[in-house]
Amino acid sequence: MRTPLRYCAEPTCGELVERGRCAYHARQRERARPNQTARRWYYTARWRALRIQVLSDEPVCRECDRLPSHDVDHIVPHRGDEALFWDRANLQGLCVRCHARKTGSGA
Repeated sequence: MRTPLRYCAEPTCGELVERGRCAYHARQRERARPNQTARRWYYTARWRALRIQVLSDEPVCRECDRLPSHDVDHIVPHRGDEALFWDRANLQGLCVRCHARKTGSGA
């Protein structure tokens, strides 16, 4: 069953999407975020490998202990601190719902 389409969350955009913003406005919003240097770390091969390792080590959400882990969360927010960003001990596997609840982003 497919999710019903809705308009992009960006005011005045007429693009239909399943959720959130259209690709154009999502890119625009990401580029406007203040921590661009740290955000780039998420697009590296090193992060992809570390993410796979965390999800492999923790296949079930550490928070609710019942849903599969899908997101890798920084326990202590790194706030641009490179050492904290890459610290495996500071990472945990969370399901989408628990991660959204923790970060306040909604699901």
